[in-house]
Amino acid sequence: MSAPLSSALAQRVVDRISPTLQHNVNVMDAAGIIIASRDAARIGSLHAGAREAAATGNPVVIRRPGEQDGMRAGVNCPITLEATVVGVVGLTGPPDVVLPLADVVVLTIRLLLEREREMDAKALREALDRDLLGRLLNGGFEPGSVQRALAGGSPSLPGPWRIAAVLARAEDGRPIHRLPVDAGKLTDFLSRSGRYRWASFQGALWILLDAHDDAALAAAAGSSSVLLLGDTCTADGPLHESAATLAQLAARPELLPADEAVLGLQDLSAELAVACMPSGSARHLAARIAELSEAQRSTLAAFLGTGSSISETSRRLFTHRNTVIQRLDRIAQVTALNPRDVRHALTLQLALVAARA
Repeated sequence: MSAPLSSALAQRVVDRISPTLQHNVNVMDAAGIIIASRDAARIGSLHAGAREAAATGNPVVIRRPGEQDGMRAGVNCPITLEATVVGVVGLTGPPDVVLPLADVVVLTIRLLLEREREMDAKALREALDRDLLGRLLNGGFEPGSVQRALAGGSPSLPGPWRIAAVLARAEDGRPIHRLPVDAGKLTDFLSRSGRYRWASFQGALWILLDAHDDAALAAAAGSSSVLLLGDTCTADGPLHESAATLAQLAARPELLPADEAVLGLQDLSAELAVACMPSGSARHLAARIAELSEAQRSTLAAFLGTGSSISETSRRLFTHRNTVIQRLDRIAQVTALNPRDVRHALTLQLALVAARA
């Protein structure tokens, strides 16, 4: 549907070009009513030539004064948008002189109308995406409605899907609950690619994507941001659960690892467990490793992160194997928790996460 020609837009054009022209300029709506003019007294009056131009879709040229209903010499050129006449531009003066000028004014108004229509469409898309993502994060949707919206909207995302949250980093590299500093570059990428649904709220940039498109998104997000990726989902319910889980983690960025740019839910079970704990329980866990040195903590984290491999821990830390063994033994003495015991290892993993806060 064609956008209407507003009097405000028409008057802006008239005010802008009038000082550069020696000819009077009028802009009429599709009914031939003058809605903008250099002569304010004429606004609201009917212009017969413009009405004819709007009705026929062709320019109306008056070569001699009084030739038609007493009108002055000039031209009246229709403004079309999507094959529909939305207004008319009238210029007074010798037709051979003012016709090219009228064409320029018509083109200017048409471009402005198209720009306003694009802005309206963009605002509508943003509102729809924000509503969709908000319902996924907070619930409140009918079964199947999200799936239909993703499959039938723009862009179409028939599934499977993933939901992602992008957070900023503080100066020390730790994730923080704030939009990335370069979020503008990322949103430009999202807009240009036309493959994502996205919105900014709750201190993060939330993105719905095709489950197979995560690599491109990770590359666009870059290492200066932290990208949290939800699970692959094929239905509304799991997608909502994945989104709600991400929201819990995004609200506690201090619990997230500081050395990873892309984090999947499958790797954040300990972080999620601590995020859901009462604060007192988390403090109790953190106290279990309070007496460990930084070297012991880094050894413990590397050991647990390698699946309890002493050789891999030694390689990662550039530390002799015997040094790793000695530190693990000392950790067991200080904490009364043996990192080599699966049950104790889980407690120590949770303690490491709780201590980040």
